[in-house]
Amino acid sequence: MRSRHTASDSNPPGRKLRLLAQWLGSCRYVYNLCLDYKKQLYTNHRLSIGKNQMQQELSAIARDVEWIGCVHSQTLQEVTDRLFRSYDGFFKQGKGFPRFARRGQYRSFTYKQGVKLHENTCTVQLPKIGKVKYRKSQDVQGVIRTGSVVREADGWHVALCCEVEIAPLPPVTNVLGLDMGIKSFVVTSDGQVVDNPKHLYRYQYQLRKAQRSVSRKKKDGSNRRKAAAKLARLHLKVSNTRKDFHHQLTTQLIRENQAIVVENLQVQHMLKNHKLAKSISDAGWYQFVQMLEYKSRWYGREFHKVAPNHTSQDCSVCGWRNTDLKLSDRYWTQS
Repeated sequence: MRSRHTASDSNPPGRKLRLLAQWLGSCRYVYNLCLDYKKQLYTNHRLSIGKNQMQQELSAIARDVEWIGCVHSQTLQEVTDRLFRSYDGFFKQGKGFPRFARRGQYRSFTYKQGVKLHENTCTVQLPKIGKVKYRKSQDVQGVIRTGSVVREADGWHVALCCEVEIAPLPPVTNVLGLDMGIKSFVVTSDGQVVDNPKHLYRYQYQLRKAQRSVSRKKKDGSNRRKAAAKLARLHLKVSNTRKDFHHQLTTQLIRENQAIVVENLQVQHMLKNHKLAKSISDAGWYQFVQMLEYKSRWYGREFHKVAPNHTSQDCSVCGWRNTDLKLSDRYWTQS
C-alpha cells in the first residue's frame, strides 16, 4: 500500500504517512509498556496479570494519554494479544522469552475489523485514519475479517485476512515423499530433482557492495540511513524471490499429488552448525513446509511429517540400515 495525493483526500498523503508512523510507534511503546508491567508484577509481587485485566488498565491509560488514545481501541487490544501469544509460545512451544521491541523490529499494527476496500477509487478505508490510496497486488476475495498495516523496506503495505470458501482439488492417486537438502532443494521419491536456486548467493555481490556502502557512512547521518534503506530493500527482494519460488513449487506439488510426506526437520537445531547455517537459512525449509501444510488443508490433500531419524540410512525396499554412511554419500547399495 502506497499513499498518493489526490484532490479528493481531506488530508494530504504526508499527514497520513505520519499518522501511520505515529500509530506504529505508539503500538510499539504499548507493547514494551505491557511487557515491562507484566515482568515487574511477577518479579516484585509474584503476580501474573491476565489479558482482560491488562486491556482494562490500558483503556484507562489511553483516555489520559492523547498519542495513545488516538490509536483505534481494537488495535491496542491486538497489541496485548500479540504479547500474550509470545508468552504462550514461550511456555507451550519452547520459543524464546518475549523481549522488548526495538525501533525497526515492531513493523505492523492490526485492525480487528472495520477495514474496507473501495476498488472503484483504489482506496482502502482505515478506521480513524481515513481513505488511503493503494496499489492492488491481487484480487481480494471473500469477506475481510482483519487488516494489518505493515512497514516494509519498500513502503507501507496492508495485508488483508479474508474468509473465503476454497474448493478442494479433484482427487488423484499419487503419493510423494520429499527429501529436502542443500545441494538439491528437493529430491522426490519418484526420482525428480529440484535444483536449489540459492537466492542469497545469487545476490551476494550486490549485498556485500551495499553493506560496505553502509559501513563507510557516518553513523546517525542521513547518507547512512539512505544506504541502510537500500540494503534493506535488497534483502527484501531476496526474501520475496525465495517466497515466490516456494509458492510456485508447493502449488505444483499439491496439484499433482494426493498425499505428501516430508521429514520433520528441527531447523532451529540445524542452524547451530555454523558451516551450514547460511545455506540452510537461504533454502527456507521451514517456510516451504508451512506452505505445503496449509495448502494441503485448503485443497483437501494429505500431509504427513515423519521423524528424520535414520531416513537416509534405511533402505526403502527391505528396511536394512546402513550406519557407515557419510554426509557426502548420496547413493549406496547393500553388498
